[in-house]
Amino acid sequence: MFEAIRATLLVSGLVFPGIAAYTAVYVTLACMALSLPCVERDVLRSRIVMGLAVGLAALFVSILLNGAAPGDWTVLLILLPFVGVLPVAAVLKRVTPVHFGTFCLLGAIAAAMIGAIDVFALDATRAGGGNNPIHYASVGAMLGFVSLVGAVGNRSGARFVFVFGPAAAAAAVLLSESRGPMLAICVLMVIALAIFWRDRKMFLALLALPLAVALALIASGEGQRAMLLFWDVLSERTQSSNDQRWLMYNAALQMFLQSPLSGHGFGDLMETAQTLLPIHERYDNLHSDFANLAALGGILGIITYFGIVFSPLLALLSSAARSDRAIVFLALAVSGGNATLGLTNAILGILPQMTLFVLMLGYLVALERRAELADPQ
Repeated sequence: MFEAIRATLLVSGLVFPGIAAYTAVYVTLACMALSLPCVERDVLRSRIVMGLAVGLAALFVSILLNGAAPGDWTVLLILLPFVGVLPVAAVLKRVTPVHFGTFCLLGAIAAAMIGAIDVFALDATRAGGGNNPIHYASVGAMLGFVSLVGAVGNRSGARFVFVFGPAAAAAAVLLSESRGPMLAICVLMVIALAIFWRDRKMFLALLALPLAVALALIASGEGQRAMLLFWDVLSERTQSSNDQRWLMYNAALQMFLQSPLSGHGFGDLMETAQTLLPIHERYDNLHSDFANLAALGGILGIITYFGIVFSPLLALLSSAARSDRAIVFLALAVSGGNATLGLTNAILGILPQMTLFVLMLGYLVALERRAELADPQ
């Protein structure tokens, strides 16, 4: 039973999100719920878990200060999947970085293949695999680059297989025409190159293969769509989206200044924003994790943001964790990738990206605790 849950969690959580995002999410969340009895007390000592707890506690206090209206509590329900970090850490504690990276690699390649079918065979304007193109690209970007955890500290020739992860991520993002994920893969590439700086062959492979894939897509007939990411950013095609985002971010700033301690709560978040600036009715959030939490929770919301999004970096406070390059890479990639993705489109509250975030966080906690227990000090 335990082995079946672990296998299902890895396959549904890492291989299928780019193919059937919401089906994969529901199966993954079910596995997390079934694994709750496996949680061990030692996991609660994790610095990452403590960071998450502080962030969620700050959000709880902000809700109380706002009067605890029924609609305001919804935000805690939205973030409830982060409890899944605890059972994931327990279930995946014996999974090696090579195995975890391999499942991520398979998921990234599957996402890129689905995107190619959308664009080249089905003549879709933007790849998405049945999902929102931005969400699809976000999942593909994280899977592709996090797959490199399988190559960290690995000196065998097999490590070069993991270079296909970033290449698949680049393909998925370009085919989706998504600007936020494009920025994210640039940040993730910088992190990857920094980690593999001393491994010159791997460093050069990381530069060469993703770039070759990008150039091939741009040079192909259908791949010309990808070029719109570079020359169409300020054109009429994207100007409406740009204008709406600026309105939402300005509204978030005004809402924060009106109530800097505890914000305005979640229940009337968009209604309040739309009274301040002409934000289109179709938007149900402010399209930025930071903007959303600053507006609904004020300073306490910002604490929540840092407690959740940057919790992976807390693992690096341990000397034992810092000596493990797989932990260092995973902490930087999960934090940096999700922070960048959440700048222009929410990650928190969007189930495919958030569930993948939770799964990667849970595995990082498992590696962190393994390093701590192995440290003789």
